[in-house]
Amino acid sequence: MSILSRFGPSLISKRSTAACVGLLLVTGLCASGIAQEPARPFHFAMEDYPPFEYEEGGVAKGINVEVMSRIMDRLGIPFEVSFYPFPRAWMLLKKGKAHAAPSISYNPAREPHLLYTDEQKAFWTTGEIPEDYLWLTEYVFFINRRFKNSLRFESYEQIKRDGYRIGIHKDYTYHPAFWDAKLQVREFITPHEGFRALADGEIDVVPMDRTVGLWMLRQMGLDAQITYLGRPLFTKPYLMVFSRTSDYPDMSGVMQRFYTELAAMRKSGEYDKIYSRYVGTDSPGTPQRPLRFVCEEWAPFEYLEGEVPTGIDVEVTDVIMKRLGIPYEIQFYPWSRAWLMAEKGRAEAVLSVSYKTSRESILYYTPEQADLAKTGVLPPDYLWQADYVFFVKKKYKDTYRFDSREQVKAAGYKIGTNKDYTYNEAFCAADLSYREYPDTKAGLAALVEEEIDLYPMVKTIGLATLRQMGLSESVTCLPKPLFSKPYLVPFCRTSDYPNLEYIMYAYYRELKRMRQSGEYEKIYKRYVTAQHPNP
Repeated sequence: MSILSRFGPSLISKRSTAACVGLLLVTGLCASGIAQEPARPFHFAMEDYPPFEYEEGGVAKGINVEVMSRIMDRLGIPFEVSFYPFPRAWMLLKKGKAHAAPSISYNPAREPHLLYTDEQKAFWTTGEIPEDYLWLTEYVFFINRRFKNSLRFESYEQIKRDGYRIGIHKDYTYHPAFWDAKLQVREFITPHEGFRALADGEIDVVPMDRTVGLWMLRQMGLDAQITYLGRPLFTKPYLMVFSRTSDYPDMSGVMQRFYTELAAMRKSGEYDKIYSRYVGTDSPGTPQRPLRFVCEEWAPFEYLEGEVPTGIDVEVTDVIMKRLGIPYEIQFYPWSRAWLMAEKGRAEAVLSVSYKTSRESILYYTPEQADLAKTGVLPPDYLWQADYVFFVKKKYKDTYRFDSREQVKAAGYKIGTNKDYTYNEAFCAADLSYREYPDTKAGLAALVEEEIDLYPMVKTIGLATLRQMGLSESVTCLPKPLFSKPYLVPFCRTSDYPNLEYIMYAYYRELKRMRQSGEYEKIYKRYVTAQHPNP
């Protein structure tokens, strides 16, 4: 059954079979706009995967439906859209009875049946996102809300060790590391079946794209019963794939012309406008209030110029939160007050905080951040790296020295520290003579007044603070470093802001992209390297 529309809007007809609900969407506009005999319809087969492709009231809708409709109209190729469970859609592609399908990833086992570009195939080994991807999927573990505080995901090894029962979907590829873990799985034909089993307690977790999963749960009325863990499993590109086994004329040429139009839609911003109309309604469940970051003044990373927040971390955070589409604010306090707000749940995140085991009840840390104390390996999701040194009054720079913590203790030096700072284990274990101060400015001022002999602080921050205070001629730092450690942006377990752990991982994902693109380095150099070549 076919309906051809050679003039005006595409027409849609609904048909049913025992195996599927099929939607027929056919266009017959030629590229010149002149009426001609319609060509053979190009058949897209897909499963219900909202908001990217789905059926609503007998009408095919979704991001990918709109994108491919515009592209096929521009190519002058009439087409039809049918919805099936994924195993049926995959069978039609393999047999050449369907010509293309959206939202399918690359897998070497699929190459005999599907056409792929070299860039798409390279992702399997390099992890580099190809330019001709359709959209990026981010998988998370969905769980029953009853187990929100007991189930966790740190690694596939931990999932296997804890014996979680996992619901997977027939013929999905997931990710090589997922399969390599040899987890305990139960297979379902459709995601809807997996979610119902999760709601009924038959399984513990369901790996699924976050955006698609949330849409499906709302459609099924299960969004109050099922939620997801914040740590993503993996991100990978989904493609518009074309059947190698189909006898449709010049399939390779159709694929290349489709990708060319898709690239043009992305470059012009047309794709983003379509995407935002659907996914703009799928924020991570954030309330209307801004997400609150708290911190103390630590130039050049975060500080105030008048009443305006500025600094490296401030600029980086502004870029990231705008990309995530989440309103936010940054508030400055003495460190003890900032930490109290985190403890009380009156803040959602804290800028420039290091890992400490005792803080895990207050803050979300990633497994890599927590492993630092055991492995010494810098976590990939750090915000910046701190190098601590001893600051000293300049007139004593040749008198006071730092060879070791034991030497400092034997010399009886008076050390200034900041209230509630963590420093590092070896420094704290040295049992030095401490005097505590509320913030960095107070500690440096005490050094000038000779209340203390040495003051440990991050070298970059200490030098910047001295410039702010006009004390650069009075104070310097000893050359030997005390220790180095990464500073992070942990988010607060104590806050009632929805899906905060997921937002944290999204923040770190964008931070990683800024580092890879060189964007982070440009911001850093403007504040540190360019202005102060010898920080």
